[in-house]
Amino acid sequence: MFAVERINIIRSYLREHGKLDVHSISEMLNVSEVTVRRDLEKLENEGFLERQHGGAILAEGGDEEPRRLEISEEERRASADREEIAHVALLMVRDGDVIMLTNGGIARALARKLAERTGLTVLTNDIPVALEIAAQPTNKAVLLGGSPDPESTALFGSLTEATVQKFFVNKLFMEVDGISEQLQMTVTSQEKAALIREAMACADERIALCEAGRFSRNAFFRLGPISQVGKVITNTSVPERYKSGIFAMDVKLFTSVNAFEGGGNE
Repeated sequence: MFAVERINIIRSYLREHGKLDVHSISEMLNVSEVTVRRDLEKLENEGFLERQHGGAILAEGGDEEPRRLEISEEERRASADREEIAHVALLMVRDGDVIMLTNGGIARALARKLAERTGLTVLTNDIPVALEIAAQPTNKAVLLGGSPDPESTALFGSLTEATVQKFFVNKLFMEVDGISEQLQMTVTSQEKAALIREAMACADERIALCEAGRFSRNAFFRLGPISQVGKVITNTSVPERYKSGIFAMDVKLFTSVNAFEGGGNE
């Protein structure tokens, strides 16, 4: 369910009932209580409700009919792409794994799905990812220290890089922001590139996550050749020329429909 759909449902519920509790709404929407609290915070900032311990009440004037939020087709496609990639990534996670998720939309989609696993330890620099894992009773979140970036709601900097060096993870799921024609991975900031490089040195298995629409796009900071990872997860719509190039580098390519392409014994 999209965030705007949840918010529209919460608005309708509050206009009808006047109050709600977080636990009941999380069960009704089939999302974590952390997710519901984020939605309530947004609505409180808009003046629609007033949060109280364990729930919220309709604010004065909140029963006025608001303009309903609409989801663009581009947003729907992007969300579907992220969900597809996250589903394939989930199949690579086993109960008891120690994994790391670098910040991004795919990582957040995967974090929600990790509720299907038990005994996980999840390192991350993404604050919403850490909150999502922390709400899962059988899994443990480790939020790396550092300086918060308001735009990405993630932590970066020398402290983040130093902290990640103290850990070793079974699998690193690193979300990249672009893959060039020359199969160079790129990201949007120097801080993100530095963190991923440190994380790669501490991981037994490196897995790149990238939406198909970001192939042929270059983010500003170069991370390195795709040969630095063992696996790439993307969507089935990735152009054929990229598939051939990735296979030639002896990197395994996984897509949402065909979980393994290019041979091997995975």
